[in-house]
Amino acid sequence: MKQSCLGIIVAIGLTLPTSAQTSLKEQLVGAWALVSCKSELPGSSFCANPNGIFIIDASGHYAMVYAARGRHKTSAGRASPAEELKAVVAGAAANFGTWSFNEAEKTITFHYDGALFPNPEGMDFKSTVSLSGDELKLDQDVLQRIKR
Repeated sequence: MKQSCLGIIVAIGLTLPTSAQTSLKEQLVGAWALVSCKSELPGSSFCANPNGIFIIDASGHYAMVYAARGRHKTSAGRASPAEELKAVVAGAAANFGTWSFNEAEKTITFHYDGALFPNPEGMDFKSTVSLSGDELKLDQDVLQRIKR
């Protein structure tokens, strides 16, 4: 009796999914550091010396903040002259919202709930996903998984 119960337990264990069998969608969940990017936004410089974080959670929410390294500091913080603030903002990008994943197409769709620049708010943007180990490519952005 004990041997047959042990056999059943082993058989059940062999049929359970392992971490290596997780879906691509599940593997996207986590925190990612920006390695490189290409921006098509006129006047933007946040990809010139990229620095940023992209967080994707299992509940379907995400947040992204990119801020180029080496941006000039302003003379008076947020009360600085407009030209200084313009240069600071050109070196940054940020948005947050919800995400969904199409496993068959290997695409992720981001719905922008809020953004540094409000123009895309309420819109959806689709990106092609490629994951190799701890490297994630979203179209032309390359990110590295942040490990604990």
